[in-house]
Amino acid sequence: MIQTRSINSGLALVFSVLLVGCAAPTLKLVNHVGPITYEGPAEFSSKNTEQGLVVVAFRSVHRFLPDTQADYQECSKVLNFVAKKYSPIAWNEVTVTAHEYNGVTGIANTTCTFTFVGSNQ
Repeated sequence: MIQTRSINSGLALVFSVLLVGCAAPTLKLVNHVGPITYEGPAEFSSKNTEQGLVVVAFRSVHRFLPDTQADYQECSKVLNFVAKKYSPIAWNEVTVTAHEYNGVTGIANTTCTFTFVGSNQ
């Protein structure tokens, strides 16, 4: 009887953790600068200003294990995709405004921004 109680308690705990993970809010702090475009697991916006082309990107992916550098690299790829006429930037040049990894659901959310300046080629 004690074993059955332990198993039931263990199953209830596992179920609760899974349920909480699915109910946990995901981070989506995105301050878009213009009309939003959706492209697969990414969304982005851009705006020409006196400083240059401002691009904001949000990327959400499912990962089995967290990989912050890969998240930043993928967000910078979205920025470079939007600003095709400018020189590409490296992932470590972008401003990451928000990053989250939910270990229960495996969802990684990243928001990044960059202002492309100079002559667009």
